[in-house]
Amino acid sequence: MANEIIIGAAILVGAIVLAWVLSWRSRKGPKKHEIDCPHCARKMPHDSRSCPNCAKPIHKCPTCNAFILEEDGKCEVCGESVSKGPRPVHHCPKCNAPVAATSRKCPGCGEEYWSPIVTEK
Repeated sequence: MANEIIIGAAILVGAIVLAWVLSWRSRKGPKKHEIDCPHCARKMPHDSRSCPNCAKPIHKCPTCNAFILEEDGKCEVCGESVSKGPRPVHHCPKCNAPVAATSRKCPGCGEEYWSPIVTEK
């Protein structure tokens, strides 16, 4: 009977130590929802508009959501032209209403498109 109590106590102590070690290791890991700053490579919140470490602005490609180091230029991932000016406006081929470049539905007539409208230059 005494051996059973000792074995039970040893198992309980082992479980407590294992639970403590696992909780300690999970706190040591990287914080959730953090990313590396594309400028200084230090950790920052994923939804920041600027890095809290180096104070540089964070820009993302409107097409593929990749980080862009230069606000004016081209996305290195998808090749989309990116500028800080207003986004281009296109016209619906059905009703000629102005439609945002990334829209898949006309606000005027409700026509839906399989991809954003692209106007040939």
